[in-house]
Amino acid sequence: MKRFWTKPRIVFFTWALVELTGWLATHYWPDPRVNWIWLVLTIIGFIPMALYMPLRSAKLRKIMLLWIIALGSGMIISFLVFMVPQIMWLISYLGVFWLLLMGAAFLVNARWWTPRLFILGGAVQIVAGLLPIFVPALLYYQYIVAAVAGTGGMLILLPNK
Repeated sequence: MKRFWTKPRIVFFTWALVELTGWLATHYWPDPRVNWIWLVLTIIGFIPMALYMPLRSAKLRKIMLLWIIALGSGMIISFLVFMVPQIMWLISYLGVFWLLLMGAAFLVNARWWTPRLFILGGAVQIVAGLLPIFVPALLYYQYIVAAVAGTGGMLILLPNK
């Protein structure tokens, strides 16, 4: 069993737990202060990345920078939608926004590492993000959809050798 839990798998599994916890918290506690929970969870998710990704490698530096930019910009928007009247309409679509953002980041990540798995994980998240747009009844459940697709997107990466 120890051979299964490689450093990348630990990173992916940690992020799967972060996403599951965060999305369920967001669904059951729909309050702007949930962003602070997400901030803590995101820091927890970055810990194994920082520990296990040798940043001497240009490829791994690009991957780390991608996720810092994607998650950082997403967090900024998630906080701002509750403060800036012009973008408050996005509050109703934060789960959709995050699924599309994460799906796009997965596709960019595929340029550098395990392309097939990241493309599959990205496609799962993008399709899940579009579902509530095309099936408006799912908007109420967008965070549950995000929990399944986001966590699933990370778990798809586990079979990577």
